[in-house]
Amino acid sequence: MKKIIPSIFFLLLLFLGKVDAQQLNYTEYQLPSPYELSPLFVGSISDPAIFYGQEPPNSSNKPVLVFVHGFVDLANAWFLFGNQMYLQSYKKKYRTAFVAMTRGEGMWVNGELLSRMLDDITDHYGVNDVVIIAHSNGGKASEVAMFEHNKRNKVDRVISLGTPFFGTGLADLAEAPLLNYLVDFIDLGGGTATSTTYYMEDVARPYLDNHPHNQPGKFINLGAWGYKNGSTPMAPTMFLGGGVLNLMGGDPSTGGNDGVTPYYSSTRPGGHQIWDGWCWSWWCNLTSKRDHIDVAFSQYVWSSIAPWIEAPLQLRMANPDGGKEIAEGRGAVLESNYEIISTFDGTADFFTVGEDAGKVTVNLLYGNGDETFSASKGGVSHDLSENIVQGKKRGFASTTELENMEAGRYYIETDALEFGAFVSYEKGPILTYENQGVWTEGEAITLVTELRNADDDATLTGVITYNVTLDGVKVPGGPSYVVEFEKVKDKYRAVLPEGLSRGVYNLVIQAEGESYRRSIVGGFAVKPQEINQGASFERKFEAASLNVFPNPAEDFATVEFEIKEEGLSYINLYNAYGSKIASKSLEGFELGAGRVDFDMSQYSRGVYFVEFVNGNSRNTFTLNKQ
Repeated sequence: MKKIIPSIFFLLLLFLGKVDAQQLNYTEYQLPSPYELSPLFVGSISDPAIFYGQEPPNSSNKPVLVFVHGFVDLANAWFLFGNQMYLQSYKKKYRTAFVAMTRGEGMWVNGELLSRMLDDITDHYGVNDVVIIAHSNGGKASEVAMFEHNKRNKVDRVISLGTPFFGTGLADLAEAPLLNYLVDFIDLGGGTATSTTYYMEDVARPYLDNHPHNQPGKFINLGAWGYKNGSTPMAPTMFLGGGVLNLMGGDPSTGGNDGVTPYYSSTRPGGHQIWDGWCWSWWCNLTSKRDHIDVAFSQYVWSSIAPWIEAPLQLRMANPDGGKEIAEGRGAVLESNYEIISTFDGTADFFTVGEDAGKVTVNLLYGNGDETFSASKGGVSHDLSENIVQGKKRGFASTTELENMEAGRYYIETDALEFGAFVSYEKGPILTYENQGVWTEGEAITLVTELRNADDDATLTGVITYNVTLDGVKVPGGPSYVVEFEKVKDKYRAVLPEGLSRGVYNLVIQAEGESYRRSIVGGFAVKPQEINQGASFERKFEAASLNVFPNPAEDFATVEFEIKEEGLSYINLYNAYGSKIASKSLEGFELGAGRVDFDMSQYSRGVYFVEFVNGNSRNTFTLNKQ
């Protein structure tokens, strides 16, 4: 049974019950014609659902279009004010279904739900297959439904709009302990781990591209590179995201980005790119140079995707590599001319400007639009509160460019209790990381970095956090590791602990010299060799013999541990940058269980790491301070 949506009663969606929810976990609704639908209709904003469009006259021989939303939107993406995807489809006599899956759960969860929805949609219209039009992560959910859940014969083709098939650097940042505010600001939700570049490039892509059911020729992809040219209220957010992506491998050398998805990431291997590379005509300025939100709007993309809805697939040439070659080249060496700052209780933090640093760009993320920021040195203050934009969920941001800065340490003065900053430098030292994105289980893991344009040695630390299993399942309270780099000739090296569980790890490297700080955010996967041949993911996680409570802590944190071997034993406390801020020797403790307390009242809110070292073994636990 489907529910009828009168044009003036769309808000009742918030209160209507689900039909057979225990079995299907989603509701089915019937829309009126697009001419009768209220312009204020927003679709589902909370629960999974299918919205069936009104059938146009004489449409029985035309394809059925299934519109699949992105990472954090639900079906409302297609009904935003001014978006006429439904109307355009109706005019062309296409039957439609708009699906709402989950908000922020990621490709594997949404792909499984979409696979069941495809069964109902094909039964509803009495057709064998459908054409999917998918925005953003909806394209990844589509390939999961087709190949992992064997619905490929029910999908004639997928037209993707800004899908990050190779991930996005914004997800890398969102998974790092330092910048939790990025999650709220861009509203990436809780499933960002499966949108990181290292997860998509090194786990998901090899698995899906080598899947026995893979049909790459069914994917028609549209990617854009106009993060500066958005037309919706989300345009300032895309502008900020695009500027950050420029620093993380989504710059013009790889085709640019749309504020969320780098252009190189927008083509599935073996698929065809509709807007293929840079185009300098007036038409491209009006179409392909759009941001991530605009590529879901009919007025910008309908004329480009409409010819592909019914065109015979064999009449087009597929790109066998898609963005694969560029993705692999981009990921070989990561470079950083930026530093990340994270402060949680209003304590002044600082950034360091070296001699001849050139232009300094300060990107701030914070929670209240009334808060003010300035950067001060020696009584001279620079305002950082201009160009404020509101994020999609609740956060705010500002981007400030500073010219001709004197060398030295600039303290950020603010009345904000919580904020994060992303500070980039036009000139000066560059931190590089030789990025091997995947390691085989049991293999010794060595991290290699280098500092260019630096006149002095630096202190380098790395923070590694185990965030998600290979099949995309979050690991709450998973193990973390803090490692120190040693300089060997002209490079810095760190060896990770042996026996890392298979899974996906976020990596933050911090370098600090006398007159500079630099940060790199990335990650890697540990997996069995056979996973590249389409083998099933296997979850393997062994809890460490270390516990910290309460977590989050306020004034005190109790650390429980077990000494299993004689020898030097101690507990270290690190901040989110990987800097050691406290240490306790366990001399005098006997073999077996023990506990010690840490006074946390002197530390600001944020993420900390508790490391237990016993002889040749060590374990690390993530502690949150509130």
